[in-house]
Amino acid sequence: MSRGTRRALWSLGLTLLVLGGLGAYGYFLSTTRALERAESFEFRRMQVARVSDDGAYRFFFVTNRVPEGGEGPIDGRLARTRGAQLRFGLFETEIAPTLGLGMWLNASGWLLEEEIRILRVRELERRDFLDQVRAMVDASPQRALLMLVHGYRTDFDFALRGTAFLAHILDINAPVLVFDWPADQGDSLRGYRRAREVATGSASELADTLHLVSQEIRPGRLWLIANSLGGEVAVEAVSRIFADTDFSDPESEIDQLVLTAPDVDYERFHGDYKEKLAAVVRNTTVYVSSNDRALLISRVINRGRRLGQSTLSKADAELFDEVEGLLELVEPGSERVALVDVTPINRTRNFHNFSLEVPEYFDDVFLRLTNADEPQNRLRYRFRTPEGKSYSVLTRGR
Repeated sequence: MSRGTRRALWSLGLTLLVLGGLGAYGYFLSTTRALERAESFEFRRMQVARVSDDGAYRFFFVTNRVPEGGEGPIDGRLARTRGAQLRFGLFETEIAPTLGLGMWLNASGWLLEEEIRILRVRELERRDFLDQVRAMVDASPQRALLMLVHGYRTDFDFALRGTAFLAHILDINAPVLVFDWPADQGDSLRGYRRAREVATGSASELADTLHLVSQEIRPGRLWLIANSLGGEVAVEAVSRIFADTDFSDPESEIDQLVLTAPDVDYERFHGDYKEKLAAVVRNTTVYVSSNDRALLISRVINRGRRLGQSTLSKADAELFDEVEGLLELVEPGSERVALVDVTPINRTRNFHNFSLEVPEYFDDVFLRLTNADEPQNRLRYRFRTPEGKSYSVLTRGR
């Protein structure tokens, strides 16, 4: 065999090897993408909110923002001013199969627009809103409704995208409704203090929304998740509906209230809110953390301990003293208020946004919402005092 023939055969073999490698790469890449798409759109519990086969989902909003003057879509006119009038609407999003945990807080605006596309935002009349939410509640397996209350510095667009993100990750087959309040009052100390005032005031509108949902939609299970300063809105709203006799009917109660890293005054919660929560809410879960930097700053600003703080990382003597303080929120033998410490799994950037990034948190919340009784979670270790009070710690998987 001549040298030219050997060279030609070698070139042919190399070419076939390269083409084969590219073909295999393309095959596995296409298979991976196909599996991602199937997992995102076919292997999903969240079906009642789905409006198309292309990954489009419908969610709802209630807001107490005052729209600015002029014409145009409602989402472009909502300002940072709080008003007493409620506005209702829906929004539809297209959620990319690649969207996952860890992408939310570190994402650029471009990435968010690519991963969560807002297809349309539509304001609804009150009756139309109620009819649409009720129809979706009736179609859900547990006749459930999930309501979200966002935290500080959230504008309307971020509230919509955050709702789509949380619904996508949590993946519960129930309609999702966000109560949007004007939390975007600025990043300064003055802005934070103004946001606290707006949060307290917005509790009136959230109470009105809860009353409307309870009386007009009447879901079989009503779940309310409030994050950070949104916890102030939620617990103050519960305080304001405490005297409402309609909530004495067990069918009208909030089934689950979940407070994540709540920026709520601890002493006031223990002294004023706890009794009212017991009358209105069947089960309350408070997720706390010792390494939450945002709540540490809030503690200094507000000159008072925050409900979302724990002391798991302190010396043992101090730890037990302050855990005993937290356990004052729990009645002996009662499962209606559960304390869950997430310090061991809280590995987020500022240790405040574990409710947006930590999978163990989402797993625990999913179990709590979808089970009538307190769920068993192998990652959650429970400690019980001789007086019958319990305290749980959420750990990493093994």
